[in-house]
Amino acid sequence: MKKTAGVGEQRKSVSPAADFGVEAQALLAAIVASSHDAIVSKTLDGIVTTWNAGAERMFGYAAEEMVGQPILRLIPPEFHNEESRILQRLRAGERIEHYETVRVTKQGNRVPVSLTISPVRDAKGRIVGASKIARDISEQKRLSELQQRMAAIVESSADAIISKDLNGIIRSWNSGAERIFGYTADEIIGQHISTIAAPDRIDEIPGILARISRGERVDHFETKRKTKDGKILTVSLSVSPIRDAAGTVIGASKVARDVTDRVRQDQALREANAALSRANADLQQFADSASHDLQEPLRMVAAYSDLLQKRFGGQLGPTGEEYIRRTVQGAMRMETLLRDLRTYAQVSMEEPEPSEDVDAEEVLIKALANLEVSIKESGAAISKTALPRIRMYEFQLQQIFQNLIGNAIRYRSNDPPRINIAAVRKGAEWIISVQDNGIGIAPEFREQIFGIFKRLHNRADYPGTGMGLAICQRIIERIGGRIWVESEPGRGSTFFFAVPVSES
Repeated sequence: MKKTAGVGEQRKSVSPAADFGVEAQALLAAIVASSHDAIVSKTLDGIVTTWNAGAERMFGYAAEEMVGQPILRLIPPEFHNEESRILQRLRAGERIEHYETVRVTKQGNRVPVSLTISPVRDAKGRIVGASKIARDISEQKRLSELQQRMAAIVESSADAIISKDLNGIIRSWNSGAERIFGYTADEIIGQHISTIAAPDRIDEIPGILARISRGERVDHFETKRKTKDGKILTVSLSVSPIRDAAGTVIGASKVARDVTDRVRQDQALREANAALSRANADLQQFADSASHDLQEPLRMVAAYSDLLQKRFGGQLGPTGEEYIRRTVQGAMRMETLLRDLRTYAQVSMEEPEPSEDVDAEEVLIKALANLEVSIKESGAAISKTALPRIRMYEFQLQQIFQNLIGNAIRYRSNDPPRINIAAVRKGAEWIISVQDNGIGIAPEFREQIFGIFKRLHNRADYPGTGMGLAICQRIIERIGGRIWVESEPGRGSTFFFAVPVSES
């Protein structure tokens, strides 16, 4: 016959059998058999004598596999000493209540269990064994650990995390709340939430509590709150209903983030943008003036000086002729300077992000065409590698090429200019270079040359306004790029400008 769970054996070990009727004993056996807990009995030597269905479900062993076997089969090796201590206490007649430990299933899985172990006596009252009820507390442990992690998260949060009941009475207060508002938990728990409201914001609280009572959330609500020392803070609040097991709203949890510094920075940024807008408007106004009001008098100076030179040439003497020549040159240089200033202003007013890519090869060809006379007169040799398509306004890229190549021709050495234009991709950038064999730049001037009116050579044989590189820098930086130079006096210069790779 199939070996059973040993219920009959268990009945013999329970004292005294005569006190129970047959029906009562059958009921007890049914309870043991149907229990979800593992109910096991063993001898004082730790040998299993009974094994119910709950034990089979929990540990995976059938009764036939466990009855007659040592209970140590279920106990991890590092807990074997624990069993000796338990048996010793049972022999002394002690009962062990809700003892948490770990047991091992047939499949080798470890299960956290809560044990209640009682001594079993025979008809004469002698302790002959033990009955054990083991309950799987895996889920309970998981929930407990989850609660502990959540509590740790709440306590370690830099934000204030507060709970309150529907009357607005504070029930919990984390360390973030203590840091932001200055009150300790002992000082504030039990106080009304209006304690930390700014005086002119107290009337917000009833409305928030009413919304929470209806089960609504309040998300990212920016308002004012008051610290223990009276300082007024700008905070961003998120308030959520707290529900009990039945789903009834019983309170609210609130996360408050101090955004005072952010609001102050936003305000400073708005003011700076307003000032920048005014400066841009003034710059645009100046550019318009430079292109109209100032250009006209300069044209008159140049025109009348030229007329004076033609009509009275040879009559003013060498000194007079020189004065007139310098007047004409000065007027022309001022006209060029005003044109460059207007260009610089226009770059500042343009939209920073162009909508289409341009072919840098085609733009370079147009720039070289505009420099054709200078290239021929200087005997410059121009070479290039393949250039990419990049996202930039065409006329601005043309300005950059003309400025950099024009400078390479202008600041040449005694040898004819040799200029190479190249491009290489590095990560998310195209780096385009213009290399020359000119007079070079001393290290201390490599940053200065990108400033407005910064000219390192003011001699007549190096003409210019000092605006070209400043215009290049403004164009490139407004599209998120950068420009720099590597140079050595007497050995030429290489100007680099990096621009983002177009997503298209």
